[in-house]
Amino acid sequence: MRNTRPPRKEREYRQRRSEILKTALALFSEKGFHGTSMQEIAEKSEFAVGTLYNFFANKDEIYKTLITDTADQFHFSLMKVLQTRTGELSRLKACVEAKTRVFLENMDSVRIYFAETQGATIHIKTGLDQEIRTRYEEYLQKLAGVFQSGMKKKLFREQDPYLLALTLDSISTAFLVAHMESPDRHPFDAETIMDIFLNGASKTGGAGNEKMDMAFRMDTDQTPSPSGALRGRRRGESGR
Repeated sequence: MRNTRPPRKEREYRQRRSEILKTALALFSEKGFHGTSMQEIAEKSEFAVGTLYNFFANKDEIYKTLITDTADQFHFSLMKVLQTRTGELSRLKACVEAKTRVFLENMDSVRIYFAETQGATIHIKTGLDQEIRTRYEEYLQKLAGVFQSGMKKKLFREQDPYLLALTLDSISTAFLVAHMESPDRHPFDAETIMDIFLNGASKTGGAGNEKMDMAFRMDTDQTPSPSGALRGRRRGESGR
């Protein structure tokens, strides 16, 4: 049987690189990107500063690697569940659960990405954003395909499938960010997200489009428009 294990030098290289990234992540999370130096990363990693430059050209490259590695995990996990042959609703729920799992397992990386919007140089940030945007767009298109398939089976209302994909992703992201800031106050539950997305806040959310439209009309009829209120005031003034 052919030995597929990488050579010892390559294994050592990967291990040292991983140690540097792990140390940098902890320091970035604690002190921020600007508050961390290559010298500190080297000391905490127990490597000479010169050794760090054998792995990464500078601190920006370490930052970029941490974020792109996390983006790769998101992309792989989400695309994997969306490509399964299960039903559309099952795939949507599995997608939210996979996103949650990667998010919670990489909270330090995610926190850095949200907090350090000015952390890297414009050049690095632009390249990083473009790479992530490309992965994100591919994921949204795949998610939209699930909605498109569900529409053909009459599982979903006729809507723009891309907008549905964007909406579900935005709702789950909002839940995750709130959970990241206050886990006890905002526990995360994929079932809740799917319920809110599929049924909405209205009591008639699952009762069909006609009832939903009627409820919406009743609600708007009971709420005077600014122009109507203004006309009412003018009639009152003219009758004085």
